Amino acid sequence: MHSRLRRASAIMAILYGVGLSGFETLINWGQWQWWPWWLVDYVAAAILIAGGIASLRNGAVGPALLFTGWGFALGMMWMSLAGNIAQGTAPDRAARVAGLYVALICASMAYCFAGLCLSLAAYRHQSQNQP
Repeated sequence: MHSRLRRASAIMAILYGVGLSGFETLINWGQWQWWPWWLVDYVAAAILIAGGIASLRNGAVGPALLFTGWGFALGMMWMSLAGNIAQGTAPDRAARVAGLYVALICASMAYCFAGLCLSLAAYRHQSQNQP
């Protein structure tokens, strides 16, 4: 059971990491923001991809990287959501696009939370079944 949960979290992590880095590159291409605002996305993506690959290879460090990656990504998305809500609609961004962006952040948070729960459940199930 734990191997299926860990595998699901690992596959989700790899997909999310690739998608996050691609999306970050797409939205910033040609108008890069201040570097700390986009660097954290690539850090989260790298941790999740590394954790996903290590978990699929049954590496000992895989579960810890998955926990770290999911937690980091969830926190990062929370800060992005809070910042976008606090700042309101940017003058150069239509309200409809801003609303879609906030909805995308919320969906991303839900995905990260699901991945975190799967990886924690796999770890818990594994630790309960060890002699």
